[in-house]
Amino acid sequence: MIDIRNTLTLRYDPTIEVGPSVPKLVPEHVKVKRNGTYPSSKDIEKELRKIISTAISKRNPKTISLALSTGVDSNLMLALLRDEYPSLNIKCISVSFDEVSEATYAKKIAESKDTDFYNVTVDNPLKDLPFLISIVKEPRWNLYQYYFIEKSKKYSDILFTGDGGDELFGGYTFRYTKFLKLFDEGDDWKQRTIHYLECHERDWVPDQEKIFGKNIKFDWSSIYSLLRTYFDNDLDPLDQVFLADYNGKLIYDFVPTNYKFFNYLGVTGISPILDNKIIDMSLRIPPLVKFNKESNMGKIPLREILSGLDSKNVSDTKIGFGMDLKKLWTSSAKEIVISTLSNASVFRDKIISSDFYDRSIRRIEETGDLRYISKMLQLLSLEIWYKMFITFELSPKSSL
Repeated sequence: MIDIRNTLTLRYDPTIEVGPSVPKLVPEHVKVKRNGTYPSSKDIEKELRKIISTAISKRNPKTISLALSTGVDSNLMLALLRDEYPSLNIKCISVSFDEVSEATYAKKIAESKDTDFYNVTVDNPLKDLPFLISIVKEPRWNLYQYYFIEKSKKYSDILFTGDGGDELFGGYTFRYTKFLKLFDEGDDWKQRTIHYLECHERDWVPDQEKIFGKNIKFDWSSIYSLLRTYFDNDLDPLDQVFLADYNGKLIYDFVPTNYKFFNYLGVTGISPILDNKIIDMSLRIPPLVKFNKESNMGKIPLREILSGLDSKNVSDTKIGFGMDLKKLWTSSAKEIVISTLSNASVFRDKIISSDFYDRSIRRIEETGDLRYISKMLQLLSLEIWYKMFITFELSPKSSL
């Protein structure tokens, strides 16, 4: 059973079994790997080529698909695939939520590598939530992956992704910069955990403890304890953040969600960066070799590989298949949230406080606070999940 306190605070629940996944990592994994030497970008490139070659040789496909944004990771996968297989038919798939998007730049990258490009434009990413939640069986609203996985199935049963690059090679530069500003050498594990959560402020709200109804008891100490193992050690502060990121949304949200969609659609997902050998290599690399504090540049080893492959990565434009929450709220989300939650079962059963909901709606109207918009979308997905799997009041065929 999902603990909704964790899901509504962290955006994932680390207490559940997620099924087939990448391995969980603990501080000891990092400690035993650090022996003074570490893999070079050339070593990583060589191993990635082996992983890709093995995957292709095993299946011998005529056509493959690739989830492509303008970021380093998917751009690197495309460059390596094309370099290894000059004649392979590659279909690059992107997803966007408006007409002027990252897809414009991704298309240029795809064409530069002689591949076909397809973009899926999702006008209303909420209308299919009952159906998508029926597949993932968790209260999530950001399930955009389904759309490009579904599109990729039209061309190939094999879809390559660049998953794992941010978590393993230091891609969340905004988070590291903020964490290091908050960090003090005298901080204990609890304070470091609080700093880390401050770097994920979109996932929770300042009055988080007031979200829940009378039947749910919430306290921050239980949330801190879930993250304690990553910060109660003598690792470098950035190693602690890397571990928490890897063991957070990656293995409890991104990977299992993708897997469920892959399984539902009959697609084989291949993420070379999440191969155990690449994970092992990443653990041996010191944080400052991955992330340059002065230039605020992350994923340095992967960028070095990419620079040698005659590829132009338009990373400055990357929004990571993201969307404008304020625009989404005014265009469709506000109406959907209010109509769905006006007589919500989670209020009736005292799971969520209706007073919190009412205050949040007013706050959004007055300030446009993105954190509360995000929280309302979480409550929307929770209501759908609750009616589908707890009270059985809602059909997966319902449309918002």
